Order: sequence, then C-alpha cells, then structure tokens
Amino acid sequence: MSFLIRPLSAEDLDRVPALAAASEGPRWIRSDYEGILLAEPFDPLQRCGLVALSDGNLSGFALASWLRQETAAELEGVFVDRAYRRQGIGAALVGACMAWAANAGATIVRLEVRTSNAPALALYQRYGFSTVGFRRAYYSVPVEDAVLLEAPVPL
Repeated sequence: MSFLIRPLSAEDLDRVPALAAASEGPRWIRSDYEGILLAEPFDPLQRCGLVALSDGNLSGFALASWLRQETAAELEGVFVDRAYRRQGIGAALVGACMAWAANAGATIVRLEVRTSNAPALALYQRYGFSTVGFRRAYYSVPVEDAVLLEAPVPL
C-alpha cells in the first residue's frame, strides 16, 4: 500500500484529533492544531505537524516542536491508525520530523515513550535514538514510566 506524507492542513483539523484520541495521542483540541497552522515563521516556538494519507484516508500524523534558543527539538508524537500499522508510515513520519528539525536548526531530537511500547522503541532505535533517562510514573491510564530518548539530526 502506498501513502503520502504532507504538512498538516486545515482539512485535517477534524480528523487528527480523532486519531489522536484513538491512539493515546496528545489530548489537544482542534484549536491546538489550528495554532500550528497559524504560527508565524519567526515565533520562538516552531511547530511541525505532518499527516500520512493512505488512499485518501488519514493513516497517521506526527508532531514536533523546536524552541529557537534550544539545541534540541522534541518529537511530541507519532501516531498511526491501527489499520495502517506495519506499513512504514511511522518510519516515514519520524524521518520527516527529523528532516524538519534539521532544517529548523536543531542538532538533536528528543522524545519520551512508554517503557512497554516495544514497536516504537525499535522504530526509534533504527533512527539512532538512544536512552538518556527515565521519567517514573510519567504516563497515566495505566501508570507507566517513560523512556527518554535522543538522537542527532541528520546532516
């Protein structure tokens, strides 16, 4: 199956929050995603929203951010609809976020992930992420630790 990765657009603003809610994504509301579209290019906090489309259907999305005075960008989340997993969509979204971070000016990317999320940990390791710490009881429902990961951005 083929898919397309593109920037978040206004037409995605109803579908992305629904996918996030179904896949433990950030509990943002529509206006949070609108803020990504309305940001000014010189705002201190830069955000990237990317979506994956498979046969016209929203199959995944990713969010990243970078605070200009920091060296590290943050991969805030990568979410793939269960029906579209194991098709390379998550990897493509991670790669696109890493490229965005490099173009923005970051030198490393950081993220956190549930300790039990073995598929995500394996994906991030393929992109050069390594463990730099843990946050105890970071997640709720269920309560779980987070693994802190970081990787250099591609040059």
